[in-house]
Amino acid sequence: MTNAILGLIVAALAIAGMSIGLILRNKPLQPSCGGIYLSKGDACQVCGKVKD
Repeated sequence: MTNAILGLIVAALAIAGMSIGLILRNKPLQPSCGGIYLSKGDACQVCGKVKD
């Protein structure tokens, strides 16, 4: 039982740390390269790949 509680605490601290870092950088989340975020003919902002 102690291991489960310790694991949850570690996971919560990791999530809180990532959230605080994201808030302090004041940048929006960016999607992965390509995928559903690109319309046909658009170029990816990360790698420049154009969706067919």
